[in-house]
Amino acid sequence: MKQKLSKCILMYMFLVAVLTMERETFIKRLVRGTMILDGSYGAQFFKMGYSDLPGEVLNLKEPAVVEKLQRAYCDAGADILLTNTFSANRLKLKTLGYDTLTEDINEAAVTIARRSAEKSNTLVFGDFSSTGEFPEPVGEAKSELIYHTFYEQAHILDDMGVDGFIIETMTDLKELKLAILAIRDVNTSKPVIAQMTFEETMRSVTGTSIAIFAGLMDDLDVDVVGVNCTVGPKKMRKLVKELAMYTGKPLSVEPNAGKPYLEDDRLVYKMGPDEFAVDAQDFVELGASIIGGCCGTGPEHISVLRTLVDKNLGFEHSDASKRAKGLSVIEKMEYLSSRTKLFTFYPFTPIGERINPASKRRFQNEIEERDFSRILTLSREQEMEGAKLLDINLGIEKILDKEHFSSVIVELDRLSSNPLSLDIQSNKYLKRALFEYVGRPLINSARVTPKSLERKATLLKRYGGMLILLAMTKRIPKTAEDRVRVIKEGVERLSELGVRKERIVADPLVLSLGANNDPGVTLQTVRMLTQIGLKTTMGLSNLSFGLPGRSGINAAFLAEAIGNGLSSAIMNTGDRVVLETMYGSLSLKGELVTKEEQPEIENPITRYLLNGNSKALEDRIKSELEKKDPIEVSQKVLGKAMEEIGELYGKGTLFLPHLLLAAETAQPEFDRLNAMSEGKKATLGKILLATVEGDVHDIGKKIVGTVLKSGGFEIVDIGKDVSADKILEAVKKHEPEIIGLSAMMTTTVARVEEVRKAIVQAGLKIPVIAGGASMNKKLSDRFGCDGYAKDATRALRLCKEMI
Repeated sequence: MKQKLSKCILMYMFLVAVLTMERETFIKRLVRGTMILDGSYGAQFFKMGYSDLPGEVLNLKEPAVVEKLQRAYCDAGADILLTNTFSANRLKLKTLGYDTLTEDINEAAVTIARRSAEKSNTLVFGDFSSTGEFPEPVGEAKSELIYHTFYEQAHILDDMGVDGFIIETMTDLKELKLAILAIRDVNTSKPVIAQMTFEETMRSVTGTSIAIFAGLMDDLDVDVVGVNCTVGPKKMRKLVKELAMYTGKPLSVEPNAGKPYLEDDRLVYKMGPDEFAVDAQDFVELGASIIGGCCGTGPEHISVLRTLVDKNLGFEHSDASKRAKGLSVIEKMEYLSSRTKLFTFYPFTPIGERINPASKRRFQNEIEERDFSRILTLSREQEMEGAKLLDINLGIEKILDKEHFSSVIVELDRLSSNPLSLDIQSNKYLKRALFEYVGRPLINSARVTPKSLERKATLLKRYGGMLILLAMTKRIPKTAEDRVRVIKEGVERLSELGVRKERIVADPLVLSLGANNDPGVTLQTVRMLTQIGLKTTMGLSNLSFGLPGRSGINAAFLAEAIGNGLSSAIMNTGDRVVLETMYGSLSLKGELVTKEEQPEIENPITRYLLNGNSKALEDRIKSELEKKDPIEVSQKVLGKAMEEIGELYGKGTLFLPHLLLAAETAQPEFDRLNAMSEGKKATLGKILLATVEGDVHDIGKKIVGTVLKSGGFEIVDIGKDVSADKILEAVKKHEPEIIGLSAMMTTTVARVEEVRKAIVQAGLKIPVIAGGASMNKKLSDRFGCDGYAKDATRALRLCKEMI
């Protein structure tokens, strides 16, 4: 029996070794030189005359068409061929009416791709993109639903034998993270390329910067990090250059073939293969290991790109960090992030301690009842005081469940809070919080014991972030030398488990002065840890527990600790004595901690909206109603505040989560004011919004609707993929003053003209405005629209002018 078991173990070890070689072989191939990815699918199918069916459905209805295109990409020299499964996840297919064919579509896609690549050495990668539903809080979908959707698709593609996976055209970092987790839960042996889409502002639609994206991707189990879509190769150069500064992993890039233009009632991309390839070859010099094409590119673009790369650019990628030219932020990754905010540990990181219900029974009861209002208030207060991170402790965990932890993470993300330090003791609850978290959190904390280190290392490698390592095993060493020895052992063990030293923050441990502990031991430990290049933190308030005059004691100790090299502290940022001492100590060292720059907002109502402070907003509106009638309060008070937020969003000062939170906070007050208007018109007018037929994208339309509603308009949103006949029917039913149409896809932009003609032919004199990624001013004028809304703030201005 033992002999059989040994053989099984040896066989298992052999299989693991063989499987892991798949990723190693791929990375070695990248080192030899730039690999070429294929080009677009949707635009090519449209060009081939197949515009009536979703491209993925062609895998079943017209497999020869898909094979013809994929063979052309292989003949053009593509090293990697993507399966025709970009929108073949169940959630997206459901919006298209084909969700019952999810398995068949994905299986057929791999079969066709394998057949197309059979005469070449081209690899076949399973292609993933957005579900079309944002996870909470930006959207309404539960994270588990998004995760399981990607898991299902990954399982099908893996079972069919793809060589690797690529995730592309993602605009939400949380959705991208969930896709990565799902794929890796299906397969850990095949390479994964993770790409995100950014605007020219260097931010994603949901407010994530390239640095935040790159930092999380460096932590997660992906092999290549990249950007794709939105812009052509010239404008994408800036994005790739920025990405190369913040990641040490190989880069991939897929630009569009320039801007689209309307020709014979369809959009075409006029950037030719030569111009595209000449511009795209710059990416190799920036360090890109994989280059392909996105919207508008075809086999001819890939062919010329292949020729240029082979002829002129023998660039090797043997050391990704050399490509980045040694920027310390890449090598050390000493920063933490939320969805929209990033903070480094230099020169000092104050961590707010007050989200902790210890000895506060009412606060604990609120948490148990899922009332997180106090947590949100404390979050914003501490941020305004200067806290760069927020330590989250929900108190007595045995009276809570997983939903408490996922909900509080979602609510803080909704608030666009600073990065979090997760002080969660239960491993299952910590996993739940990390599953929901967007960005790089700080895990607080691990002791130097095998069980604690192994658990935390597993979580860090799966979810990303940094770890506070306590200078203790089962007991706390009494001397500084022993504490440093323990930390060194922990760092070494974590390194063996795959966690870099740069992801560790050492805690020298602060013990109560009132219990006759020597604070000098902690200070000496800080100094010794700093000398060996470790970042440090501490629970500052532990020092003065149970003593009078706590502020003075804490402040004096913090000053000495900073003098010895302390990197951060979990502290009461509301204690002015402690905070001013911190600033003073750093100034004496020639360093300065600055607060996060906040937009200057004088209007208190605007601040209430951005903070999600419903109670303060309600009280202020009641006060305004004592002096003004409901219509005036709605349009000139609340509406003005929301308009200000819309303008800040348009300038890039605020991001989509801020906008959504403000609108959600304002809506009950708008509804209340409208109910009080006694039949009078409390809104500026009614606007009907729709995404045109064939187009299932509606995030842009939702943003516009939010801004318009905030500006005082009544919004009737009839959804996505709406035909001209149904739009006309809705117009007659709702009698709007303005019609707003969205077209995100190049293949559907001409539908805007169909709707406009239907409105005119029906004898209705209602202005039409159009927007979306595929629209522009020239197209809007050509279609006979009355206005072009480049963005949500422009839509608001247009509608106000029209009214």
